Order: sequence, then C-alpha cells, then structure tokens
Amino acid sequence: MTRVRVARGAILAAASAVGLGACVSTPPSAPVTPTPRVHGGAVAHPFDPAAALEVGRVVLAGHETFLMPIADPMNRPPAYPHARLAERLPRTEVCLRLAIGEDGRVDAVADVTGMPGCETARPVAADFVADFVAASLAAARDWRFEPAVRCVFASAAAKTAAANTGCATAREVPQAVSLHYRFVFELEDGRASVRWAN
Repeated sequence: MTRVRVARGAILAAASAVGLGACVSTPPSAPVTPTPRVHGGAVAHPFDPAAALEVGRVVLAGHETFLMPIADPMNRPPAYPHARLAERLPRTEVCLRLAIGEDGRVDAVADVTGMPGCETARPVAADFVADFVAASLAAARDWRFEPAVRCVFASAAAKTAAANTGCATAREVPQAVSLHYRFVFELEDGRASVRWAN
C-alpha cells in the first residue's frame, strides 16, 4: 500500500491544493473515535449513518500530513435511468456526499444536491429527478477506495525531509473521511452519458 501512496503522494498533494478538480471536496477530517466497522454482517457497536456523514475537517499536527483516499479504478459513475431515455429530458445534475470508512468502504451516502457547495442547474421541481438520485445512490454504495491516511512522522523535521514522498517514512493511520461527488446526466443526439463534473 505504501508504494502506491508514495507514487501518488506528490500528485495528490498538488491536486488537493486546487480542490481535486472534478469530483472531490477539500479534505475532511476523521472523527476522534473510530467509525464502527461491520464484521460478518454485524455492527460492532451502534452505527448512525447520518453521523458518519458529519465528519469534521482535518486538523494536523506539525509532524503530520494527510493523503486523500484513492478511488478503485473499478468505481463507475451511475447509469442513465433506462426508463427515462425516451423522454429527452434536460441535463440533470446530482450531488452526493459519501462517508468513506477507515477500511475504504462507503459507510453512508446522501443526496446533497442544491445544498451549499453543491448548487446545480437541475430542475428541482421535476418529478423525474428522483430516478437520477436513485441511480447515483445505488452506484456509489458499492464503491471502494484505498482509505485516506494520516501520515505521522517522527518529527516536523522528518516531515519536511520527506516532502513529496507520501507516507514512505511515516506511520500510516487510516482515516474516515467524507467526500462530495457531482454527476451530470445528459442526452445528446439520442445518446445518454453520465460524467463526473466540477
């Protein structure tokens, strides 16, 4: 896992400085207590999906850095709702907030379209929007990630010396985070497409 993060560490650090472009918000924080994990179909202690989505911002010590989660290349955007293909609907946008656990699984997902930071041009009153939200939620629930990590160095000097090397010389501490994604559903010349967008 470290080799992958070392190779991408510098890229992720630079990308996070510009908001990661297409689909990820600024790095959120991990809760002080670990998010409950699911083992064998049973939750170790009571789990509140809404609370998983309310992760605060990262606060790093002087000897720490943070690496965003890396999406599995098999994660795919949602499919255009088949039942709506013949209707020639206008461009529709859906925004989701995902809670990514310390194991890289999606613990919770919510529709946040139209909320601050995720304003869209979708026609809010249209009755067809629910189909696009449902397709987005269904796709995102199955996504997987290489978890976000807090890189804990021996000292601030060690952190400085290891600049642009990811967590190669640090202790990796998996972190729960929340991320925003925006999907654009479009029909052009009778062909449906779904893409991630800013």
